[in-house]
Amino acid sequence: MTVRRNRRQYEQLTDFDRGRIIGLREAGWSNRRIGRHLGRSDMVVARCWQQWITEGRVYRRGGSGRPRNTNDREDRAIRRVATSAPTTSLASIQRHLPPSRHPVPSRETIRRRRTEVGLRSRRPLRRLPLTPHHRQCRLDFADLGQLGV
Repeated sequence: MTVRRNRRQYEQLTDFDRGRIIGLREAGWSNRRIGRHLGRSDMVVARCWQQWITEGRVYRRGGSGRPRNTNDREDRAIRRVATSAPTTSLASIQRHLPPSRHPVPSRETIRRRRTEVGLRSRRPLRRLPLTPHHRQCRLDFADLGQLGV
């Protein structure tokens, strides 16, 4: 339980905090003192220091898996087009991307980028949905038409 909590704390360290840990450790501070000073566990400090000693770095490695097909600029362009016109099609968003891209991101990639920021595809309404009151009014009107009134 505590190992999992400490690991979570370690993952939440900013690069600045990691640099502070290394600097304070090199200044002769103990792990416990640094942990109390920064509001972290001494195991978090020890793990960061151990990474510095063994690997010579304190930043996190990139994740495994396939690299992203779009860069930050294209992600912002997708987000901008999708928020300005929510009913825009994926093909239309593809055309609005910066023209410097040779392999144009696929529609699936664009759909994923929109989903990452919480935007879903929307279709324009063809008609307003009827409320129960509207339905009853339409039935009453139709009944009057059958009576010949």
